[in-house]
Parts: sequence; structure tokens; C-alpha cells
Amino acid sequence: MQQGKCQCGAVQIEVADLPHEIGACFCAACRKINGGGPLLGVHGNSELKASGQEFIETYVSSDWAERGFCKKCGTTLFYHLTVGSKDYIYSAGLFDDAEFEIASEIFVDAKPAYMGFLSENSVKKTAQQVFEDVNKNDA
Repeated sequence: MQQGKCQCGAVQIEVADLPHEIGACFCAACRKINGGGPLLGVHGNSELKASGQEFIETYVSSDWAERGFCKKCGTTLFYHLTVGSKDYIYSAGLFDDAEFEIASEIFVDAKPAYMGFLSENSVKKTAQQVFEDVNKNDA
């Protein structure tokens, strides 16, 4: 069991098998909510295990997802799919002692030119490719 927490510690997230691979999303919404940078996300499952749930606020950011943050300190907690798998994607920054490798980057066509810090070995997809994958999985 791996535990992550927000900046102030009011919310603690538990993940049974924390993956070592993370993904980066450069869509406009992720960059807006993360201060101009991508969401660096750790894939979870469809069940949120968290203490301090009274401090979790959610924001519906699209027709298919909501985002969670700590309403006490503002830390980005998760991206939650509200359709399909209903999985949670947790902010990698919650897990202080975890070692991660960037395995995928999505919405790379929205990536600003000044962001050149991510792995050269990751799988990269444009917005069109992401939506084609989603539509393929829904068929």
C-alpha cells in the first residue's frame, strides 16, 4: 500500500499497487489547472480510497471527467473518468518517495514549445489519436 498526500496533509490517498509508470497530459484543461504544466498522472482504479474526504472538492471539467483537489490547500489530487472505466488518475506529486518513469505523453500537439523536459522514450499521442483510442474502446 502506497500513501500520497496533499500539500497540507488534510487529504491522504491510498493506492494498493502504485505503478512506476506515469503519463503526462498536455491538454489545455490539464495545463490550466496545473499552473501551465502538464498533469503527471499515476493510473489508479475505479475506487477512491482517501482519508480527509471532507476536504476533497471536485470540478466537472468535461463531459467525461471531473478533477479533484484539496479545498484547504488547493493541491491537485486526481483526474477521474466519469464514464467507461471510471478510473482515477492521481497526481504523481502526491507520492513523495515514489520513483516514476514517464511512459506516455498525450495531447502532445498542445504541448508548449518551452516544455522539453519529458522522456524521449515515452509513447506520444496527439489529441486526435487519444480520441480515436477512446472511440475504439467504446465500440
